[in-house]
Amino acid sequence: MALITYAKRAGIYCILLCLTTQVTHASTFKTYTEESNHFRGVMNLESTETLPAKLKDKETGKDAVLYTLEKARIYQVDQKYQESIEAYKKAFELLDKQNNRAVVSVSRMGFKALSMLSNDSVVPYLVAPYEQVLAHISQAKNYIFIHDLQAAGIEMRVAQQLQRDIELNHEKELAKKVEKEKSKNPQKQATDNEEFDSAETPSQLNDALSGLDQIAGKIKNTYQNSYAFYMAANVWEAMGEYNDALVDYKKAYELQPDQQIGQDIQRVDQMGAQHNMATVPVIVFIEQGLVPQKIEQKITLPVPNGLTSIAFAMYDPSTYQTPKPIQVSVDGRVSQRSYVMSDIGALAVKQLKEQTVSTVSSQAARVIAKYAVQQQLGQQLGTLGQLAGNLMNVATEHADLRSWSTLPSNTQIARLNLKPGTYQLKLSQMTGLSSDSVPILIPAGTTQPIFVYAYDINNKISLTSNVIASATNAQ
Repeated sequence: MALITYAKRAGIYCILLCLTTQVTHASTFKTYTEESNHFRGVMNLESTETLPAKLKDKETGKDAVLYTLEKARIYQVDQKYQESIEAYKKAFELLDKQNNRAVVSVSRMGFKALSMLSNDSVVPYLVAPYEQVLAHISQAKNYIFIHDLQAAGIEMRVAQQLQRDIELNHEKELAKKVEKEKSKNPQKQATDNEEFDSAETPSQLNDALSGLDQIAGKIKNTYQNSYAFYMAANVWEAMGEYNDALVDYKKAYELQPDQQIGQDIQRVDQMGAQHNMATVPVIVFIEQGLVPQKIEQKITLPVPNGLTSIAFAMYDPSTYQTPKPIQVSVDGRVSQRSYVMSDIGALAVKQLKEQTVSTVSSQAARVIAKYAVQQQLGQQLGTLGQLAGNLMNVATEHADLRSWSTLPSNTQIARLNLKPGTYQLKLSQMTGLSSDSVPILIPAGTTQPIFVYAYDINNKISLTSNVIASATNAQ
């Protein structure tokens, strides 16, 4: 009742909103989609020189944290590590403010109230928990490339804590759901995989979401990332923290039971601080493709005297990129093939599916609010008011398509053990696409692992290492 009363009082405001909806729609939806396409288009193409100027006017807006994350990621792939470090630092400052509920609660409530008469994209972008984890992993990579393992370790600790927090929050939400189900039906128990009650969800929404089931089913959950655990384990091992390394290798194996990770567990468990001085580990981290982009989908719902629609974000299953193994060659000979560590595209799909289901109630509340405004306009202004209200409802009902669009679709790993010397490293797909050969120098007497990062994006494979041989050494 209070919601309808509020909606009626907003009649005059809604007329103005209707008149300005063309501008709002262009700036909130179409523009970001276009920016996202631009960001994805310059990935791995060494064309970021004009990027800061293009983003300058976005650094203080409501979605500043999203644009800053995009910029940081593009800088990193372009091997501008110091610039990427500074961009991530700025993003983390914005995230700290965003996560401080006492600071943003009042302003966010205002945005939420406005969204009831427009759509969710007017609310400042909330960085998804899994995106926050990946941001700190990415920052750790930057520090590895400037040879600051201590700083990389700090970032990995933050990522690990975030994962624990996400898991605890998930358990709390699940407990609440169990209690709710018990109160409604004592014989029914909610499970971890039961994200919603289909009886309370429009069948059209169920049908739309079911198209994502096969992709979402590729991962166990949205709150643990095997890539984070595996990368952390390698950092701890490089720092000599073998107990921590063993714990995280085991966690990575639980999520992604691959033979290579099993060998890592056995190696650290049996050898500990005892190194094989004859060889040095070369760990190749591969980031392939880009996460799917969101698209808009609408379903029709009945209201008194007619029908209305609800818009929500979806992923087009055809844009999901199935991981493709990469061949790793050393001095022209194939040494091994990579294996998938984390399917981030599937993670994004699963997270969106869960989020969409959880926001159905707010979507329905918005429909009620908009319908109440439409009726009030009709009563006050007659047929013209009714028409204006109807146009407003149609024009403002759009899905929130924002996301960190430059994240990789999946991450893969390959691990080599090489004797000291200089090698030519090359990566290639079974389709024939390959990287340039990169000289890797393994100094004599070292036990420190060599980290190599590869980006298989936009039909190009590029790779770089934290220890690159000079042209003289390569000869």
